[in-house]
Amino acid sequence: MTTQSQSHVPVEELNRLQTKTRILDVAEQLFAKHGLEAVSVRDITQAAKANLGAINYHFGTKKRLIAAIFDRRLTPLNRERLDTLDLVIKTAGNKPPKLEAVLEAFIRPAVRWGFDQKLGGNTFGKLVGRCLMEPNPELEAMLHAHFEPLAQRFDAVLLRAAPGFTREEIFWRMHLTVGMLHHALMLLDKVPPGRPKVSQDFETYVQRLVAFAAAGFRASVPSIRRNT
Repeated sequence: MTTQSQSHVPVEELNRLQTKTRILDVAEQLFAKHGLEAVSVRDITQAAKANLGAINYHFGTKKRLIAAIFDRRLTPLNRERLDTLDLVIKTAGNKPPKLEAVLEAFIRPAVRWGFDQKLGGNTFGKLVGRCLMEPNPELEAMLHAHFEPLAQRFDAVLLRAAPGFTREEIFWRMHLTVGMLHHALMLLDKVPPGRPKVSQDFETYVQRLVAFAAAGFRASVPSIRRNT
């Protein structure tokens, strides 16, 4: 069915937009399953039922296609996180924001995207997890550009929400929180070995992750004893 907004778009341009979206969707799925290096442009065009000219027209190179995949997901996701964080700060007023609220501003948008198949479901989470395991300086630089402003903003607010912590300690606790979140998103459609399958709705998933992350933030670190 043609939507009202699409009815004003010339058919040729609409076809190009649909082809671009299909290429992005297929490439994201293939990269998540096989890795960036193992998937060729030919693999993508065949699976997307598109020709090489379409990829050249929309992206130019494989590297730019990869960048477009990450931009498509991370830019709106991180914008949503920052908008939610702004609301947390506004709600707190002159008081320190609640730790759980700050962590939820980071976690909830990512889980919402993971649950929504229209936004790629957990495919993008799997792609990020795979990329973190594969050394790629260019990809690392791209991810750094996406996450560094986000990390700086959240770290500054967490220093208020978790008084007494140093910036280094905030870094480590968020580092572990990010690892927990990526692991949870990668396993959305899987059941760990030896565990019963549990029906878990979106809200329950979010609250469990927030509670776990908050407990980790508040946990004390035992003193390290030096050998004498």
